[in-house]
Amino acid sequence: MKKKIILRLSNEIGNQMFMYASALSISKKMNRELLLDNETAFLLKKNISKYGLNNFKITAKIADENFKFKKLKGYIKRKFLHKIDLFKKDKTFYQEPKNKKKITSFNNDFINRNFSDVLYLEGHFESEKYFFDYKNNILNEFEFIDSELFKKNYYYDKILNTNAVGICLRQNRFNEGKGRDNQNNRIKSQKYTNQQIEYINKSASIIKKKIKNPIFYIWSNDLENINFNNFEFHLEPVNLNSTTDVSDIRALSLFLLSQCKHFITIPSTFNWWGAWLSKNKNKIITRPKNEFFSDFYVNNLDFWPKNWLSIGK
Repeated sequence: MKKKIILRLSNEIGNQMFMYASALSISKKMNRELLLDNETAFLLKKNISKYGLNNFKITAKIADENFKFKKLKGYIKRKFLHKIDLFKKDKTFYQEPKNKKKITSFNNDFINRNFSDVLYLEGHFESEKYFFDYKNNILNEFEFIDSELFKKNYYYDKILNTNAVGICLRQNRFNEGKGRDNQNNRIKSQKYTNQQIEYINKSASIIKKKIKNPIFYIWSNDLENINFNNFEFHLEPVNLNSTTDVSDIRALSLFLLSQCKHFITIPSTFNWWGAWLSKNKNKIITRPKNEFFSDFYVNNLDFWPKNWLSIGK
């Protein structure tokens, strides 16, 4: 029987894509079968996030129930197995390494370690370095199941037939979530929004010099409260609230973003994958340096691909 890797998926669709792409590549390097735990973490965070890889033509299968740690019984079992793993030579778990500040980076030390026949993989693994050698495989895995339906969307032809530049703006970064909506966090969120806009304006001025007649399309988690007067160029908002013919608005949104020809990216896994999936061979992708943001930083040192254009203050 072939040895297995069980990937514990969690968080939003962009995070899940990093986990899957990295785990698939790790499974190939270790010659193991990849199986997905698509329930455990999501049951713990009901109404916060949900499994989203069912929108893609992925080849990995869902793990059997006995490989999941569901409900209180499963939670206790997982904690117990983690404890005894400390004393085992052949480890049952591999957790993404972090430093004392909980910062991660690409790390391939799993290659030379000893593991049991069933290995549980846990972490975000948000770096292209894990799966760059399998880029074509990953592009095939992330083909959208409903692409033909998505192409009927109002924005598809507009994006396809213009020099479209995809932009994302993350609002309410610090005051979303239970118990977080207070005055201090609202101020921090607005500051972060303003700093993103400063970076976007700088990037747009560079892109306008490099390509002819760019059309800038913007995605945001809060389109209604964007002050478009803060931008130094014209923006076309992508508003999908009225879309009723798709089962997962996240997948449609990501598909449309990936059809753009160029990108101004922010620290967002959704934005990152929209740019990475684009098949335009001559795409320009900008990304911000951490110095743009006083209260936020990317917690993986290898998050940004080397060939993306780094923009500083």
